[in-house]
Amino acid sequence: RKYLPDFDHRRLLDIGSGPMDKTAMFKLLGFQCCAADDLTDPWHQRNDNADKIKEFAAVTGIEFCHQTAADYAIPFEPESFDVVCALGVIEHLHESPRGLLNTMGRFVRRDGLLVIAMPNSVNLRKRLSVLLGRTNYPSIDAFYYSSGQWRGHVREYTLSEAAFICQAAGFEILTQRTFEHLACKKLRTPLREFYLMLTSIVPTLGSGLLVICRKPASWKPQGEDLEAFRAAISRAVPEAVA
Repeated sequence: RKYLPDFDHRRLLDIGSGPMDKTAMFKLLGFQCCAADDLTDPWHQRNDNADKIKEFAAVTGIEFCHQTAADYAIPFEPESFDVVCALGVIEHLHESPRGLLNTMGRFVRRDGLLVIAMPNSVNLRKRLSVLLGRTNYPSIDAFYYSSGQWRGHVREYTLSEAAFICQAAGFEILTQRTFEHLACKKLRTPLREFYLMLTSIVPTLGSGLLVICRKPASWKPQGEDLEAFRAAISRAVPEAVA
């Protein structure tokens, strides 16, 4: 409500919508919702789940674009949405997030909002895991037994990194913060209360990241910047190689 006081009849696009559970919540708030996803996660392929998801979209009045590996085009008018979301998507990308952010920018109207949410790579649970000598990556058995291209988390971000990619993509950041959404689901009392207390004292320990941006009137898609890339990798490789 702070950045978009009126939800009724506002158009919202959810890219990488998955089962559209979050999209449906936006629909209940008054948005006219569209969504796009390729529905090729392993669980999408079981028990006709993809068909059930598309049926859910039809019942709830969400206009759904079923993308394919051969065609990731989104068939909506450019700059026709008040809000464009990518919720739990960017961490799954095998390539730079620049392409997805450019796509979001093309579909949101001038001065429209972009909403990006993702897991926090340095949340409290992951820090404790590393401290105990365990991994902060997805489980090795899930990765080992997967088939085809890995559909799990590839590159998670810190809050400052999430803000960086949005700024680098040319958007104006309105808010950036962490949030805690897993403790109540996965922890029992009193550990839950202790966990919530710590994340309230040190917000960077929260499980999720949220960045809300505005598309400025001067925005344009960002292309490759080889000089910036060379400068970035020069910090990690010998100078002759960079």
